[in-house]
Amino acid sequence: MKKRASAKKVYFRPIHFLLLLAVDAVILAGIIIPQRTNTENAQLLLEQKQEELNAIKIEYEREQANLEYMQTDEYKLQQGSVRYGWHYTDDSIILDDDNDSLAGGSQ
Repeated sequence: MKKRASAKKVYFRPIHFLLLLAVDAVILAGIIIPQRTNTENAQLLLEQKQEELNAIKIEYEREQANLEYMQTDEYKLQQGSVRYGWHYTDDSIILDDDNDSLAGGSQ
């Protein structure tokens, strides 16, 4: 009778395990490091945009306050005095050294 050739048994040696771990580590490092960099860049961009948004909100609130003030009688009287030199008869008008009104108009 013929002897059958026995198949070689494949053994899982510790060196194979260590090589597998090393290859996995390299692959994961190639994936995780760029993702972390992209995440950090995205976080910085988000913070910059949030600061810009906060600045825009502050400017909007300031403009809203100015708009509300511009609708008051006090503002209208102030602009009438400054731009057109309108005053009430009992107003005290302060003049500077050049005899020009400090309100902006000439007397």
